[in-house]
Amino acid sequence: MKKNVKIEKKSPLAFKLMFTLIVAVTFAFVWFAGYVFAEKNVEKQAEKTKVVIVMEPQSTAEPVFEVKDDVSAKNIENEVIVEDVVEENEPVVQEKSNSNLTQAYVSIVVDDMGISAKHTKEILSIHAPLTSSFLTYGENLSTYAKEALEAGHEIMIHVPMEPMGAADLAPDTLKISMSDDEIKEAFLEMLAKFDGIDVKGINNHMGSLFTQSAPKLDIIMTVLKEKGLFFLDSKTTEYSQALEVSQIDEVPYIARDVFLDNENDYEKIKSRLEETEEIAEKTGFAVAICHPKSQTYEALKDWINGLKDKNIKLIHLSEMIDLKK
Repeated sequence: MKKNVKIEKKSPLAFKLMFTLIVAVTFAFVWFAGYVFAEKNVEKQAEKTKVVIVMEPQSTAEPVFEVKDDVSAKNIENEVIVEDVVEENEPVVQEKSNSNLTQAYVSIVVDDMGISAKHTKEILSIHAPLTSSFLTYGENLSTYAKEALEAGHEIMIHVPMEPMGAADLAPDTLKISMSDDEIKEAFLEMLAKFDGIDVKGINNHMGSLFTQSAPKLDIIMTVLKEKGLFFLDSKTTEYSQALEVSQIDEVPYIARDVFLDNENDYEKIKSRLEETEEIAEKTGFAVAICHPKSQTYEALKDWINGLKDKNIKLIHLSEMIDLKK
């Protein structure tokens, strides 16, 4: 009897364990089935996403760029072309579009005339369309200027202007520390030294500081406008404001391309003259500045004599300004 009782007491416990196991297995199966289903659903969604991503690049449609008008498109195209030319260090040839230009033109400006009698007379012995620029504090200016005209030269005034660094300044140098009235008065006194002489224009002697000042240059340009004279920018600084101011004041403007004789060396001067020719052949025009030096005189004579065999014409600076208009 005792054995049967024990069996009856153990049966409910075994049943509970069996029931719990069945529930656990069922729950695990349901959970696993749900997990598998969810994974498959995610994979299907991923497959759909992959298809979309792959298909987009397969489109053969051309990209659409919004251009407001044809002019804008042409401007953009032209800008790219110009940039390519500049990067290759080749001048942008615009002057050649003038159908009247059949050859290249060069102007040679001889600065510092009227200081050394010997070297001034050497330059004046060259009968050719040079442009002689006389310093305002030179001697015998009227006499030399008349001789220059007789030699076929054009007359300019080489106006001393304040440089950036220390230098021996002329007594009549135009300085940015001067008042507007002082600058105008000093400049008019310089011009008065050439009364009766057919002066065509001026260029700056030194002036790397003065030509950076637009307000001071405006005083000079206003007088030039009244006198009907042009301005040659010697380009002693890359920051010169002369072009901008001359345009505002409507003064004829031109800039120097080459300095010929930083060294008084015949071969180096001839090399710089060849560089001047190259610029003229590419752009139609070139302006070179030199000085009355012994080797400059010799090099200029030989170069001018050889022009007859070249497609280059030496002309006065005022003529070049007119041709470039």
